[in-house]
Amino acid sequence: MTRTESISRKKIIIFDLDGTLTKSKSNLDRKMAKLIFELLKQKSVAVASGGAFQQFKTQFLSELPRNANFGNLFLFPTSSASGYYYDRRLQRFYKAYDNLLTKRDAKRIVRAFETVFKEIGYVQPRRTYGPVLENRGSQVTFSALGQSAPLRLKKKWDPRQRKRLGIRKVLKRYLPDFEISIGGTTSIDVTRKGVNKTLCVKMLIDRLGVSKKQMLYVGDALFRGGNDYIMRSANIACLPVSGPEETKKLITKLIENDT
Repeated sequence: MTRTESISRKKIIIFDLDGTLTKSKSNLDRKMAKLIFELLKQKSVAVASGGAFQQFKTQFLSELPRNANFGNLFLFPTSSASGYYYDRRLQRFYKAYDNLLTKRDAKRIVRAFETVFKEIGYVQPRRTYGPVLENRGSQVTFSALGQSAPLRLKKKWDPRQRKRLGIRKVLKRYLPDFEISIGGTTSIDVTRKGVNKTLCVKMLIDRLGVSKKQMLYVGDALFRGGNDYIMRSANIACLPVSGPEETKKLITKLIENDT
């Protein structure tokens, strides 16, 4: 059995969003939307990323055709801290679960970031675009240049993740009872302990009654230190991609080998 044949046998394909299906904070392009549309006819598809549900709606759902098989689509925003499934009767996505941070915990996380910045002498960029520290309900996210920063600027800020790895290392001392992960191109995400991207695997098993052998995770940062790396601990097949263009080739193969 070839690698392509092995992958094509997977029943559930879990994708990262930024850097995998789209460029950072960018919408699906037409070709990717069409490929996802076709893939949903054949397989269950899940998307797990650090963004909030509103970002999923804007960046991902808004670009899919209205007649897509949404019953086969499962969304896991804020690093799987929450999950959204499709109600065929109501024809909309609903929140199936969440792991909300308490107001006290959210404040504690923000204070920890501020303390770490002072300790390491972190200097904030002169110009930022939108919130730098954002409470997304089930996750607090630090975005160095702000949530709405242009992609060309974000790519330059921390391409090798050294800045964020340094911040994360110190932040762990102040928040040992939380999950701290690197996301996107400029972000650090903080969620409750035990809440990270791998949670989507458990939720899909519970929802669909499938096994881990039937799952495949696709992401652009599966290397050590990358925001997808933790998925390797979920004991499912993981396939690294370099970006949306390589993801398109993969989806095309999945569709062709399943017809």
